[in-house]
Parts: sequence; C-alpha cells; structure tokens
Amino acid sequence: MSGTEPAAPPAPFDPATFDPQHQIITMYAPDGSIVYNDMDFLNSTRLYTARFGISYGAQIGASFTLLIVLLLLTRSKKRKSAIFILNALCLFLNIWRCIFTACFLTGGFMHPYDLMSGFYSPSTKDVAFSVTSNVLSFLVTTLVMASLSLQVWVACVTTSNLQRYLIIGVTTAMALVSVGIKLAFMILSNTATVELMNRGVDKVSACSWITQAVAVILYSCVFTWKLGYAIIQRRRLKMLQFGPMQIVFIMGCQTMVIPAILSALQFYQPILDEVPEIGALVITSLCIFLPLSAIWAGVANDSAVAYQGHDAHHHLINSKFGQGSSATATSDSTTAFDKSRQMSCSTCSYAKKVDDFDVPERSPAGKRSLGDYDIQIDHEYTVRHEEIPLERV
Repeated sequence: MSGTEPAAPPAPFDPATFDPQHQIITMYAPDGSIVYNDMDFLNSTRLYTARFGISYGAQIGASFTLLIVLLLLTRSKKRKSAIFILNALCLFLNIWRCIFTACFLTGGFMHPYDLMSGFYSPSTKDVAFSVTSNVLSFLVTTLVMASLSLQVWVACVTTSNLQRYLIIGVTTAMALVSVGIKLAFMILSNTATVELMNRGVDKVSACSWITQAVAVILYSCVFTWKLGYAIIQRRRLKMLQFGPMQIVFIMGCQTMVIPAILSALQFYQPILDEVPEIGALVITSLCIFLPLSAIWAGVANDSAVAYQGHDAHHHLINSKFGQGSSATATSDSTTAFDKSRQMSCSTCSYAKKVDDFDVPERSPAGKRSLGDYDIQIDHEYTVRHEEIPLERV
C-alpha cells in the first residue's frame, strides 16, 4: 500500500533473511515527502498492464476479422436490415473501444511512479483516451442490448402474443436498467478522470457489472428455451433437418452461452485473481458471437441445405456437385466390374432447374402462363440400373 509516511531508520541488513523480490521501495513525493511501496505491487501492476494489453490486442484482431467476414458474406440486399446495421456497428465501435483502451494502458495513468505514489500527472491526451474509451464502452453496450432484443423478437415470432410480449417486456426492461446504470457509471468515471480522482470500486460500478451480467444471462435463457422448444416441436413433426430460422435459434443459443458463462465467472474471486481480464471479454464476446447466427443463416439460406423432405440429401448433392454446363441435362456414371465379368452401370440424371430456362411472359390476352404461378420444380431424378455384358463394351 502506497502512502506518505515519515522516513524510518533503515532496518539492519541481514543477507540470510533478505528477499530482494519483496523489498520495500522508497520514493519521494512531489512535495518532498517520502513514499513507501513494495515490489509486489510493482510486479502486480506489470502483470496487470501486460495481460490487459494482450487481451485488448486480441479483441481488436478478432473484432476486425469478424467485421470483414460479416461484410463479405452478407448479401447486398441484407445490408440494409436493422440486425446487420446493429451487428456491424457493434464490431466497428468495439474495435475503436479496444484501441483507445490499449492507448490508455500505455499512457500516463499507468506510469509506475503515478501508480505507486498516488500522485497522477497525466497529459490531456491521456485523459481523452480514458474518456473516449468509457463513452465507446457505453455505446457498444447499448448497441449489443438493442441487437439482443431484436434477435429475441425474431426468435419469438412464432410464439403466442402473450408469451412474445412478456418475454420482450422482461428482457427489454432488464436491458434498459443495465444501460441506464452503465450511463451513470460512465458519467461518474469520466468526472473522476477529469478531476484526477481515484474512485476505486463503488456501488455504481458494481451494479453496472451485475446488471449487465444478469441481462446477458437472461437473454441466454430465452434463446436456450426457444431452441429446446423448437427442437421438440420439429421432432414431433418428423422434421429432422434445420432451415435458416432454426439455425438462428441454434446459433443464438450457442453464442449466448459463452458470454453468459464469462459474465458469471467474473464475480468468482479465485478466477478473477487468476484471470483479471475476464470481465473485459464479455462485451467483445457478445459483439463477436452475435453476427455468427446471421452469417450462418444467411450462408445456409439455400434450398439445397434447408430443404425439408425425405430426398433432401439428393438436393444437397445436386447443389454441390451437380451443376453442369449442359443446356439440357448432365449425367454422372460410376462403372465397376463384378466377378461375373459384367459391367454394372448406375446412372443418376437430373434435369436443369426451371428457373434457368426462359420463362414465357404473360400473354397479350392477360392469361397467366406457367411462370406466372411461381411454381417451380427444383430437380428431377431418374435412376437407372442395368447389367451390360462385357462383350458389348
């Protein structure tokens, strides 16, 4: 513990009992008084700064990578949707939040003398880094809660009105409480930074972390419940393959479990002592995992992947390996010889998609043609097996 105390006479030096790694450090304060501290505090500060710097650097790289993936894999017509805008803004602002926080870790506030003596003399740039990182942290939290509320609304669109409004009301109320306390914490923290005061851990900061964790866990419970209910219903209907909406449920559950676990573990003191940066990973994990459900559902939004039926695997095989350049049809044959020296040929042929052909326009008389009814046949399969003697080959 640092402090300003009168100089004490040096203790007799005993090489047998002296531990240089735990010795007392003597420093002078700006007013000339003597300040005592120890090597343990200096070492813990070194580890704290290094571990948080590595953590925020990794968060910058992960957020930037996923932002690029989100921009590349999202179709142009989907880029105007609210969920895409929210997810992209979360990732973009989170990158800058981590950058400014990393700059704060290398600024004047983390100078060893300032930390050990308690006399801070940061520059205007250091104060700006701290204030900006706090503001961006509040904005990212607000956008994350808005994105979570929107995805819960989408996940509960098939439920009854009473259940949907009840779930949305409870989760949104908890999100608003979390955002409100986060706003109060941001204002108090920035005020203390500008006035060069050390607030420490007070009730407002503790409530901010607690309400954020409760909101994340609540959203995770909603996604998990909806996933389990959807799986049970599809099992009853003998629908074993999942489409885009079911993929949203699965990814929503999976991607919310990890932030919920991190939110709970940050209050467990033994883990917090070993991994002090675990609390800083909660918001970034939400920013990273939230777009994954939309990316997965968007990529899998294909009739071959999300097709429901007993021959869905035929559509999957045809979509992945059966796209030929022929204008009429393509054939793929596999030939093998058996013990009777005959050739066994199995041919699987499929016709070209109807939407690849020119659809006749509406007739002048106003009658609707086949293309006007929007009924399309995806693929047709004809499987033929015959035994061909070797002499005919």
